[in-house]
Amino acid sequence: MTRIKLQNINSENPEIKEIFSEIKSKTGGVVPAPYRAFALQSHILQANWNRTKRILSEGNLPHSLKESIALAVSSENRCHFCVNIHRNNLLKQGLSEEEVKQIINATSKNEKIDFVLKFCVKATKNPDKISDFDFEVLRKFEYSDEDILEMLTTMEMYTGYNKIIVALDLQIDD
Repeated sequence: MTRIKLQNINSENPEIKEIFSEIKSKTGGVVPAPYRAFALQSHILQANWNRTKRILSEGNLPHSLKESIALAVSSENRCHFCVNIHRNNLLKQGLSEEEVKQIINATSKNEKIDFVLKFCVKATKNPDKISDFDFEVLRKFEYSDEDILEMLTTMEMYTGYNKIIVALDLQIDD
C-alpha cells in the first residue's frame, strides 16, 4: 500500500487534467500510480511527464532498447512495479518470454544489447566503476557519443523513478 495519498484521476486541476488525459492516451486509458503521486505537485508531474515522453520518443536509440534498459535497471534496483510495467511493454513489442527474462538479468543473446544492458546496470549501481574500456566497447559497437548519453540518460531517469516508487511503496493496483 502506498505511503502517501495519490492524486485522484478525476482531478479538477486543469493542468493535471490535461496531463492525465495525455498519459491515458499513451497508456490505454490508465494513469499509473507514479504519475498520480507526481501530481500532488503539478510542476513535478509536468516535469516528469515531459521528461519521460521526450526521452522515450526522441533520440537515436530504438524504443525497445530504452525499454530494455528500463527493465534491466529496474530489476537491479528491485523496483517490482517497474519490472512488471517494462516487462509487459517488451512483451507487447514482440519480445519472447525468454528474451524478457534475459533482460531482467541484464543479459541478451545479442552481444551488442548484452553489453549495453551490463553497462547501464553498472552505471546505475557503481558509476565510478565505468571505465574508458566500456566506452571503447560501445564505440566498437558503433554507438556514438550521443547514443551513449542517451543510454545513460534513460538509465538515470528510470533509476530515479525506481527509487521514488520503491520509497513510496507503490503497487500496480494503487
